[in-house]
Amino acid sequence: MPVTIRGFLASLLLVSLFALAGSPKVLAQRRPLAPPPLPTNFLASVKNLKCVFSVWVSASWKNGDAQAQVKMTDFMLTFSSIDAQEGTAQSSNVGSGSDIVARLSTFSLHFIEVTSSGSLKVTTVFNQESHPGKLKAVYAQHDYLRMSIPGFEAEPTVSQYYGECEVGS
Repeated sequence: MPVTIRGFLASLLLVSLFALAGSPKVLAQRRPLAPPPLPTNFLASVKNLKCVFSVWVSASWKNGDAQAQVKMTDFMLTFSSIDAQEGTAQSSNVGSGSDIVARLSTFSLHFIEVTSSGSLKVTTVFNQESHPGKLKAVYAQHDYLRMSIPGFEAEPTVSQYYGECEVGS
């Protein structure tokens, strides 16, 4: 009898090992699965955006030291004719002779403008809601117009605005 029980247990052990070796859970542990696909950024199909920025941070240098000020504002910016595939857009805030570059990333849509005077303006619209139907957004502007007169020398200025954008029709 002990030989029969021992044989039964050995058979049970072998069957269990074969069953586990072929189970999907064990196979998944032996070879890595492909990463899940990234979500589609719906901003790829957006054609118009209306953005309102309510908080403004301005920075400048005074006597070589960087200083910042936070203020409330009501700055509006619109983008139209957005073509994320071609990388183009139009803006209500564009100076003459400037082109807007639209760049789609996995989770954002960026608008980049370099003006003829050398200012850099960047707007990023995030694929994340701040409030229902509105997306988080940030607008940054970097300016420097070199000017020096007795008793005054211009300093670079940097500003960043925080707000939200609404998809238009």
